[in-house]
Amino acid sequence: MGAQHTDDQGKSVRKKGSPFVWLIPLMLLLTIAMGLAVYYVYEDKVNKDVNQLQMQAQKKALEGKYEESIKLLDTALTKRPDHYGILLDRGIAAEANELEEQLAQARSSLKAKKITAAEKKLGELSKKLKSRSEPLFKPLKNDLSSLQVTLSVMKVKAELDQLATVPKLAEKLETINKLKGKEAAELEKQIISKIIEISLSDAAERLKSNDFSGATLAVEGGLAYAKEDKRLIEQKDRILQEQAAFERAEAKRIEIARQKAAEEDLVNRTAAVEVVHMNTVLDDYGDLRVEGQVRNVATRPISSVLIELSVYNLDGSFLGSGTIDVSPYVLERGQSGEFRSVLYGAYTEGQAVVDNITWYVE
Repeated sequence: MGAQHTDDQGKSVRKKGSPFVWLIPLMLLLTIAMGLAVYYVYEDKVNKDVNQLQMQAQKKALEGKYEESIKLLDTALTKRPDHYGILLDRGIAAEANELEEQLAQARSSLKAKKITAAEKKLGELSKKLKSRSEPLFKPLKNDLSSLQVTLSVMKVKAELDQLATVPKLAEKLETINKLKGKEAAELEKQIISKIIEISLSDAAERLKSNDFSGATLAVEGGLAYAKEDKRLIEQKDRILQEQAAFERAEAKRIEIARQKAAEEDLVNRTAAVEVVHMNTVLDDYGDLRVEGQVRNVATRPISSVLIELSVYNLDGSFLGSGTIDVSPYVLERGQSGEFRSVLYGAYTEGQAVVDNITWYVE
């Protein structure tokens, strides 16, 4: 019985100690599980924070706010220093930020009108950005394009004062038409305005010499680039009016010239010779000597002047007649010539009368 009692006590003791056998491992398991849970929650929160920071950084980068993007990525790297994606994003954002600083330098050069330096810098940036297709570089490409337009505009402006012909200005206008932006549009207006001024000036100068075709071409050259310009349209109308008036005046002048030419031709052929004076003298031998002077009153030279004379005594009786050559053979306009003749054996005073005069018009 004693032994049995002992066994019973032993059993009784084992029954009282059995809960500790499984309780301790369970508690340990629960502790590990809770630790893992806490760790998981913590890590999950860190991952979410990192992902959120990365997304914010990407958004800023796409907006062209590269410095803000870098700060966000640096914050994410404090949580995940070895995160490959964040390290990659930061490297790209840093490169974009550096290119933005270089664009700012080029912009400063343009503002200072250092065209050569700006052109060199923009050329370098264009090569670098050409190989980058990431979306965050798009704002930089837009800025580059804008600065290139500004550069082209400034280069044309620098040459504009030296251009004084419509064809040269038209070449620059063609260059500007390929560009976009407010500056290009303003310069286009400026070039067109200068084309208008040159066209008007050229047309006015040609009008002074009645070069109506040239004046019309000058105006048409301007209208090719400014179809609705009021001054060019008015100048074109003025050219047409002045041309019509000139043609009427010219037609009238030609008619008057024809009439005058006809009158002159009539004079030249019917009254080209004027008898200045003529004397008839009886010499000691009884001969009547006739001498005189004529003048060319035509508008052209005349030649081979012949004078037909008749000689009468003082009572009017006919004594004789003849033809006398005038010397010199050719008489220029306004030039005088002389003639002489002798009626032999008249033995009386008398007078000579010009019956006819003939000549040739040169």
